[in-house]
Amino acid sequence: MEVADLLSRLIQAESPSGGELAAQRVLGAALEELGFEVRVDPAGNLETVLGEGPEILLTGHMDIVPAGDPAAWPYPPFGGVIEGGRIWGRGAVDMKGPLAAMVGALSRLRGGRLAGSVRFLAVVQEEVGGLGSRYAASRLTSHVALLGEPSRLHLMRGHRGRTEVWADFEGEQAHAALARGVNPLYAMARFLEALSSLRLPQVQITPTRVESDPPASNVVPAVARVVLDLRHEPGADLAQALDRLRALGGEASIYIPEEEMSSGSVRLRYPRHVPAYWLDDRELLGRALELLGQTEAELWAFTTDAPYLAQAGIPVLGYGPGDPALAHTVFEHLELDELERAVEGYVRLVKGLWA
Repeated sequence: MEVADLLSRLIQAESPSGGELAAQRVLGAALEELGFEVRVDPAGNLETVLGEGPEILLTGHMDIVPAGDPAAWPYPPFGGVIEGGRIWGRGAVDMKGPLAAMVGALSRLRGGRLAGSVRFLAVVQEEVGGLGSRYAASRLTSHVALLGEPSRLHLMRGHRGRTEVWADFEGEQAHAALARGVNPLYAMARFLEALSSLRLPQVQITPTRVESDPPASNVVPAVARVVLDLRHEPGADLAQALDRLRALGGEASIYIPEEEMSSGSVRLRYPRHVPAYWLDDRELLGRALELLGQTEAELWAFTTDAPYLAQAGIPVLGYGPGDPALAHTVFEHLELDELERAVEGYVRLVKGLWA
């Protein structure tokens, strides 16, 4: 099969979080054309299984982030244009390129002798909390998962976690013309000033958004909220970080918010928290590195669905084509040569990890 053609069609199938159906249909049609039986679960995740016996999971997400202004792109963001040995568009790297390479690997594996089984799982809503993987993980029994987020074909062993924290400061709502009541923006300002000097081991805290309620420019707000982005290394003490923030905030309410997400008939509620992930299985890492001819596994700077798979007892290895620095940018593209090498890498990993 032509992997580049599949990737071009996937890029053309715009699939925002919660609207992955177009990409799901492209993947399903490609797999069925190859002779695979395709299943879609109640959340909208697409999967197929090849072979029997010890199972290796090939997985990644179908959803993409918004493209932004099309005029800012060198090529149309949903054109799937192939030019100069590269394929351009939103999702080329994050992560329709890895999905296309996985389908290419399945095609090659289907024609050979199998020592086990391979499950391909394309999930929904990774970019907005991971509903697809959270839902699917509880029924998976894979021995190893290969997660296809972009890594320039380097083996990855984990990533930092991300936690969203809200700090709410209460005031007394009043007409701004009267300048009465307690304005919570001043307490927030003192908190942010103190926060600028706070240093915590293995935790990075960045204020990212300020909101007021009511959101009117002529009203002293009843509540002022600052949203904090916490990035934490594997092993970091998140509870200690929250205690320090609460000490700085005084009477402010500081907490991790929850959100309710739905896809298909599935509805889940979970905190805005992605745990850090760190694979500590030296034997598995050593075997995978040897198969790829590499010497050291690395860490992604961003979060992935790996923690939800790991909570189901599945060790997760990361490997995928594409430069992570191009993800979410208007210059997102993938080298066609790297796409083809990813197919070979997935085949090598599956065969070697079966053994």
